[in-house]
Amino acid sequence: MTTAPHPIDLEALAVTAPRVAGERAMRLWSDPGDTPTAARDRDVHESARVGHLGHRHWRVAAYTWGTGARPVLLVHGWGSRASRLAPLVRALTAAGHTAVSWDAPGHGATGGPAGSVLDALAVARALQERHGDFAAVVGHSLGALFATHLVRGGVRADRLVLLSAMADFEGTVDGFVAAHGWGPRVNRALRRAVEDTWFDGDREVWRRYATVRDADALGVPALLFHDVDDTWVPHSESVRVLAAMGPGASMVDTAGLGHNRILADPGVLERITAFLGPAAAR
Repeated sequence: MTTAPHPIDLEALAVTAPRVAGERAMRLWSDPGDTPTAARDRDVHESARVGHLGHRHWRVAAYTWGTGARPVLLVHGWGSRASRLAPLVRALTAAGHTAVSWDAPGHGATGGPAGSVLDALAVARALQERHGDFAAVVGHSLGALFATHLVRGGVRADRLVLLSAMADFEGTVDGFVAAHGWGPRVNRALRRAVEDTWFDGDREVWRRYATVRDADALGVPALLFHDVDDTWVPHSESVRVLAAMGPGASMVDTAGLGHNRILADPGVLERITAFLGPAAAR
């Protein structure tokens, strides 16, 4: 991963040349780094039926497991990859479902640089054309925000499952800036760079792609999971999402699992497969 400049350097640059500071911060922010497949997940990764999708300048690696009648779409988070969702794949295929996922641009076997929520929507639509409508879309972390937008953007699914969800898009920038010790000038510069680079200068992207936006109008039942000890994305984020979704959503709180171990917890996996219901064979 690219090494960040000293916070003072970028702070000073944000005063004299905010556009340049934003572009430098954007290069760092859009580099998720290399996340190899963990040894514990290698069996799932190697058993996938692998295909590729052409989207813009990327050759997107896509994966399929199982032979269920309707697929379940899995959306990984930032700095992750499809194989990180191996426990979900095992649980879904054991219950008779087909699991479908992809490595987002800049992640896993898909080359960089990283893309945006708009690229996720384009890839998901292509996967829907290939596999048919989804029994559910399941997303983790930033992938939960993406998953919500996929359903909002017309990807057809019967259910939505969100794990360790972010309530809004701007929190990704705020957390990144805070982690580097930068201040509000760099934050503003980075936001402008994100808007200009990925969204054609649209200043409303932070509201437009928030998980909570029009969440009560998604039209599908939703099940949320969040650990009270999550130090990456606070539990309060999913509480906000749940409130925005209204009576069509429910939430399961866990403790001691943190941000990532929630993906492999047997109780969580059992609740997800029960929520999806029985799967028919092809």
